[in-house]
Amino acid sequence: MLETGTALLLISVFSIVFRDKLACLRRQISGVANRFKKINYSSQMIIFSTPAALIVIASYVWFALPVFKAPIFNHYSLLANAFKNHQLHLIEEPPSVLLALDDPYDYALRKEKNIENFPWDASLYNNKFYFYWGPVPSLLLVFFGNEALIRIKDVHLVLAFTCGLFFYCILLSYSIWLSFNKAFPPWLFGISLLAVGLSAPTAWLLSSSRVYEAAISGCQFFFIGGCYWAYSSLKDKAPSPSKILLAGLHWALAMGTRITISPVIFFTTGMMLFYVLKQIKPFSLKSYLPMALYLCVPLVVAVAGLGWYNWARFGSILEFGIKYQLANVNYSVFHDSFSTRYIKENLYNYFIHPLKLRGLFPYLRPIENTFSNERLAGLVYISPYFLFAGLFVGRFLRPKNPPHNRDVDDLGNWLTLTLAGSSLISTLVILSFYFPATRYGLDFMPSLLLLATASLGEGYRLSGKNKIAGTVYIIFVALVALFSATASSLVAFPPQKEKYVIVLIKGIYQLLGFR
Repeated sequence: MLETGTALLLISVFSIVFRDKLACLRRQISGVANRFKKINYSSQMIIFSTPAALIVIASYVWFALPVFKAPIFNHYSLLANAFKNHQLHLIEEPPSVLLALDDPYDYALRKEKNIENFPWDASLYNNKFYFYWGPVPSLLLVFFGNEALIRIKDVHLVLAFTCGLFFYCILLSYSIWLSFNKAFPPWLFGISLLAVGLSAPTAWLLSSSRVYEAAISGCQFFFIGGCYWAYSSLKDKAPSPSKILLAGLHWALAMGTRITISPVIFFTTGMMLFYVLKQIKPFSLKSYLPMALYLCVPLVVAVAGLGWYNWARFGSILEFGIKYQLANVNYSVFHDSFSTRYIKENLYNYFIHPLKLRGLFPYLRPIENTFSNERLAGLVYISPYFLFAGLFVGRFLRPKNPPHNRDVDDLGNWLTLTLAGSSLISTLVILSFYFPATRYGLDFMPSLLLLATASLGEGYRLSGKNKIAGTVYIIFVALVALFSATASSLVAFPPQKEKYVIVLIKGIYQLLGFR
């Protein structure tokens, strides 16, 4: 009883002494809130997106930071050195013991002779080394000096490309979000960026950055960049020639980085040409032809350049060097790299492959696939934010009432169909490939995540004018986005960095007085 009375007395004294200060603090908070409400919606989005963007970029640097590992892959720098030396093959000469083998493409034979002193996955043709990856990243590196190229590893390219990809995702997401007519609170935009930026497999690529990850991230940087410039040009009252040219250039560079993006580029180009055709009223070939040329000329140049590049190296415009690759598979005799029979199994591998739960940080671990020896974790479990992409169907099931702004509605339909088609084509290409690996998820996830963001409005529309249902939906979106960003980061956490975080967590516990 005495202790209760003492506590009540202390509370009374505290309220009397600090009442004025608390009232002043409340007035200050209320004033800040009122001033914040006067800021326009787009500016509020920028305010909330800034810390989210900084968190994503800081996470990228953390995963890619080469302090705790020695990145040994510098394939693109090697090819850049060759280009600077005015040659298409690498400067490094194949070892004589490799050339002396009856079949140098036979992995078992190379293993038996212990021949490993060559760039892994290089293509051997006419006693010269080549790379089958697209030449664009190396062409960009030729502007650096020889000393810089020695230091530039593939991990640095992955970091640069993923940061650039996230930048374009921000710009495209921002444009999409403004089309929602302020249906969502601006803070949700920042949370959605966390999901777009950190959902698998981006962090995964950064934690094991090699030439493969550099090619994939570079391709997606150019592709999503092209999508942004295409969408930005179509938002103008009249399609902007300069923006259409930028879209074409980006898509051409994407194809020159990773040739498997070609079906997607052809699809998006067709969608772009069709929409521009609809916008020119009345139709005039004089107006339409320059727009088509701005978009298509860079792509034609890219196709012609890649054809010449292949012919000059391997005597065939369609040979990129896969056939002559020095890998653990003899591609000179293996011709089933892509097949529809792989789709069913790869649906399981990429989307519902189980993961391991454990009591220690980072709590989630991927499980190794016995065929590819790659660790996999189902995207449904670690990146469920992409499932919102399925809501895009609702856009085309709306009642056929005259829209408030037909141009805006048509543009939204174009973007939704373009992202849906791009992600579907990319997904089918990857599912048809015989070798499952988490890094290939980045070939389709950026389009899928942006489609999910563009489709969020359909879920909100289903709630009608019910404020409670709308609020529940907003909270649900926020929780799924945060879960995707967190789970994807945990499952990608590199084992060699776990001990540093565990030490940090223990230090925080001790600081707080916990054991």
